[in-house]
Amino acid sequence: MVLVFHVGVGAMSGGFIGVDVFFVLSGYLVTGVLLRDLQGPSGRVRFGRFYARRARRLLPASLAVLVVVSVAFSILGGAAENISVLESVRAAALYVANWHFIAQSTDYFAADLDASPVLHFWSLAVEEQFYLAWPLILAAIFAVTTRFGRRQMRAAVLLVGALASLSLVGALKLAGSETTRAYYGTDTRAYQLLAGALVAMLPGLVLRARSLGSHTGKGVPWPGISISAVGGLVILGTSILGMSPIHRGVLTTAVTVGLLIALEASEGGWGIRILSFRPLAYLGRISYGIYLWHWVVIVLLRHEFDLSTTWLLVVTSVSATALAGVSYHLIEMPVRTATILDARRWPTVGAGLVMSLLVGVVAAPALLSSDAEVLPAGSSVAALGPTDTVNDRMLGQAFLSVFDYRKCPSSAPDPCVLASGDAGSAIVVGDSHAGVYAPMLADLAREQDLTLYGGMLSYCPWTQGIRFNEWGPDCLDDQDQMFEEILPRLDPDIVFLAHLPADDPNQPSKMRDRDAGVVGGASLNRHLERRVRSLVERLVADGRKVVLFEPLPVARTEDDPFACLDRGGRLKDCRFTASHPPTAEDRVFRQLDAESSSVVSLDMDRASCPSLPTCEPVLDGQIVRRDYNHLTVSFARTLREAVEDRLVSEGFLG
Repeated sequence: MVLVFHVGVGAMSGGFIGVDVFFVLSGYLVTGVLLRDLQGPSGRVRFGRFYARRARRLLPASLAVLVVVSVAFSILGGAAENISVLESVRAAALYVANWHFIAQSTDYFAADLDASPVLHFWSLAVEEQFYLAWPLILAAIFAVTTRFGRRQMRAAVLLVGALASLSLVGALKLAGSETTRAYYGTDTRAYQLLAGALVAMLPGLVLRARSLGSHTGKGVPWPGISISAVGGLVILGTSILGMSPIHRGVLTTAVTVGLLIALEASEGGWGIRILSFRPLAYLGRISYGIYLWHWVVIVLLRHEFDLSTTWLLVVTSVSATALAGVSYHLIEMPVRTATILDARRWPTVGAGLVMSLLVGVVAAPALLSSDAEVLPAGSSVAALGPTDTVNDRMLGQAFLSVFDYRKCPSSAPDPCVLASGDAGSAIVVGDSHAGVYAPMLADLAREQDLTLYGGMLSYCPWTQGIRFNEWGPDCLDDQDQMFEEILPRLDPDIVFLAHLPADDPNQPSKMRDRDAGVVGGASLNRHLERRVRSLVERLVADGRKVVLFEPLPVARTEDDPFACLDRGGRLKDCRFTASHPPTAEDRVFRQLDAESSSVVSLDMDRASCPSLPTCEPVLDGQIVRRDYNHLTVSFARTLREAVEDRLVSEGFLG
């Protein structure tokens, strides 16, 4: 399900729950191993044996994948692209990938061509952190509860249940405001691992399940319930249910716990026989490798080829399964079954840590490092001719100079302050395109002595009531929070609005309207105009001035000008042709501008592409775009004077 989700099959838009299932199963199985130690003759965890077995199970294949990724991108990646790849590989090798992606504000549900090839290592990091801490925690719990005698297990279960409850509450609390943090966090994922642990700690659940119905002479059909639970998980992985990722994960956890109990209570039957079918069992044995390889294959295929979803699914399925089989037989099993390592447990753990350090701190930097660096704000390299290529310093500046979402997180209930002043207040609202303009608007606010707030919405346009179909599952709620709660509370004088174009012919999108569902084409234009008008007119009626950044002309994905430059392309070869006529969204923005003195629509077509319909990759010594649709922050900052002049002439600013 995870593979199909990552390929982009819309019908399986909830396929990421495969990871939720994995966490519950992992907590169940690993806790069973630990309990056999704690309830055995010694009464204690054999830490050396446990950690050595985990290292032998996880590290060989994962380190092999990280080395392959580093080699592949040293050949195929550009200088700036590899800055991000290096940071991600290092984090993955050091088992902190999930926290790295939280810091980078990566959105798992909108992963595109720019996504890290090791994005999926976030779940492995959670697993490794759990493996490190859980034996110590469980041993401590058993030591503390010894005084309860025969009731020790009950006391231990209560403590583990309390930990799981705290984790669940934390996940639900962050679900609305910080989805990425709730999704990636080890603490907010712990409830799933602990749910599996609780099943292992409560064998009486299975015994009672087996005995259900015995007093009536009619047994419970556990095999059928098992298969029904599997079917329920498949449904949870589809687009049928409209749920946030966190709430979907909670329901998946409950169904998986039920499935575990049903399987254990079955004691055979056709449900067990189906799930024990030899090809399925083999896929289970190599599933770790499939998970490790499939996302790397997807990213590399998208990096080099323009494949349809169907072909991407076929090629990825075959390639990832083949690579996983090779990895299983040539790398994983020889290490797992090496008898010499059984007798050298702590040296094995130490060797695993050393190998991880060598990959993350030595091998990956040696393969991926370049002389790309951040230049001071406003720096540029002028006098470039059409046949010139851009140097690594410029690429590093363009790639690394981005809006800081750590200081100003998306969809936060309390917007950040980007600039402070006494002459009034303003807020910039929108998706990552608003983030691109935010530093320029902060410069402008300081010039005008304004207070500027940041109202970023994660992968979410500002058009209240309509969102992109593929991205931002919590978008409509985020919009409501912004315009019904935050904006009235802050009461800004000026509202700046910016987002990704929805109707550019180079990147046509479908959107999901609150009332009409999925819309596209002419229907999209009608609903988009209705939503734009409704919100802007309401803001104006409340006495606010509204500045609309008309959506940028975008390139086709294969014409990404930054990727072209990063791979050594000449300036003349990295141009792209924009869809020049105003889009439907442009037209409604301009109509609102003409109808109201409180609305200004800024034409970003000419600002970013003075030679329309040709869009140059470099203007005035600045790289214009960071990808196929975003301006670089450094180039956006060069537009401050033009934006300020327009707003002053319209009476918006003094």
